[in-house]
Amino acid sequence: MNKTSFFKKNLMRMKAFLHIFYYPQVKIEFPIEILKQYINYDWKLPEGYRICSPDSTTDKQKWADLLNLDGEFGIWNTSRIEYDIISRLIAPDAASLLYYKDNLVGCSSTMRDINSKVKIGIGMFLFLEKSHRSKKGLSFALTFRTLSFFARENFKRAFAYTDPHRLSALYLYLSNGIKPKYNSMYSIIQWHRIRKRLNLLLKRSNRKNRK
Repeated sequence: MNKTSFFKKNLMRMKAFLHIFYYPQVKIEFPIEILKQYINYDWKLPEGYRICSPDSTTDKQKWADLLNLDGEFGIWNTSRIEYDIISRLIAPDAASLLYYKDNLVGCSSTMRDINSKVKIGIGMFLFLEKSHRSKKGLSFALTFRTLSFFARENFKRAFAYTDPHRLSALYLYLSNGIKPKYNSMYSIIQWHRIRKRLNLLLKRSNRKNRK
């Protein structure tokens, strides 16, 4: 083993050890039983919107431009779309693109956990342009249309990671039966803060679900 390989291997081990105590994002689990409800689901989107899977005609530059609207995802170009998303897709149906009058306004993609012996899916770059976030059901469709792929293909579990300050996304997940996972010691504090900030909204959601 050369020095570079030795350094990289030990750096990965150090990061894995540190993540026991601290991980910047929070982890969530999408129960497969919930995802099964959305296999072949007929998505009723607002007028002018359509949702589909990427194919050979997809404009990768428009996809990159969309993700560049969120500075927290880093800098995107067609090469990164190909390497970080398309090359990691299990199948085209494991991603969704949302269009409004032929303009790409939202996307969601997934990958498989290659380190697991069982089939575990991971939700990746979910993004909806700000001006479209107020439209009912768009974020929901992007999320559950994409992740239902794991239920259809008999995956054992499905996870995703997100930033703790993305409260609208976290409310969407938690109010639809998605479970918080404690992936570090610090995540106990993170989830306590999230639940405290969303407590009133979640209580209202629970009351509606009981009716």
